[in-house]
Amino acid sequence: MAKKILIINPFGIGDVLFSTPLVSVLKGEYTGCYIGYICNIRTEEILTTNPGIDKVFVFERDEYRALWKKSKLGCLKKLYNFWKEIKKRRFDLLFDLSLSREYAFLCWLIGIKERRGFDYKGRGRFLTHKIRFEGFNGRPVAEYYLDVISNKQQATSNKGLETVLVTRDEDKEFVDNFLKGQGIKEGDVLVGVAPGGGASYGEEKSHYKRWGCEKFASLSDRIVSYGAKPILLRGPKEKELIKDVELRMQSKPLIGPGTKIREMAYLIKRCRALVCNDGGLLHIAVSQATPTVSIFGPTDEKVYGPYPASEKHIVVTNDVDCRPCYRRFRLPECADKKCMKGLSADVVFKALLKFI
Repeated sequence: MAKKILIINPFGIGDVLFSTPLVSVLKGEYTGCYIGYICNIRTEEILTTNPGIDKVFVFERDEYRALWKKSKLGCLKKLYNFWKEIKKRRFDLLFDLSLSREYAFLCWLIGIKERRGFDYKGRGRFLTHKIRFEGFNGRPVAEYYLDVISNKQQATSNKGLETVLVTRDEDKEFVDNFLKGQGIKEGDVLVGVAPGGGASYGEEKSHYKRWGCEKFASLSDRIVSYGAKPILLRGPKEKELIKDVELRMQSKPLIGPGTKIREMAYLIKRCRALVCNDGGLLHIAVSQATPTVSIFGPTDEKVYGPYPASEKHIVVTNDVDCRPCYRRFRLPECADKKCMKGLSADVVFKALLKFI
């Protein structure tokens, strides 16, 4: 009988894309297997078109927290119905990437016999196969995810697999119509410029991941002077950030529309290159084989950088002694942010010239 496999990853865009090589390997190792995936509502779009995934289940913790405040009984009923649906699928193998204990406990409760994952801070109690884990350090997150496969030799041989995000015809149609409406022709050189990112740090600390708006503006003006067309791209809560960059520019940029994830993926695919901070749009670009120039400050590019690494993806850093300082999911307070402020527009533009 074919294996029924459940993967759980409740994190953001980058983390979920880092797990797609694991999906590809599992589909090859367990012939004819059925793969279900539990994610949050933000990343559902990434997974529903993945050819290796048979069913996506959305578990949005914020919805349950809000419902708990409104009606504890209603929350418990919704929670019960969700896991009842999972139980009906009769999964027999779990890959828990959540770093928590709750998901493995619930999967034990509904009868998933083999449960693999990371033992972080002693939270692996309900896992049958656990990997001792203190944090992502020194190598890509995607390779840590491959470690949960039982066949370690095969996991090692599959390092470097590409991340997967498949767009649809309607995504292409949306982007083509937008660009046509903006007067963009087939031969125009578009360069994506994404000044946002940092959602994984939380709203109060997202600025630690971000290069300055004035520098993105200066870079965008240089792109215009070189004969290319910068398009400012944003996440759902970054409209004001884009406005800030636009107001600082001497030339008039193209402003990207509000998009869904797959629409953004196709828009980035239409770009000659993407310049961005460390964040979700970087990993979307990598999945679309669009060259990138990414700016890394507190986080370690060896861990959270473009995967797989290649000459198509240039990481720009200001190698001060204190970086990277984000370790074991902790970000220390920093008064001067010299790892970001010390990077000039000249340095980033020079890297971008390789692609445009």
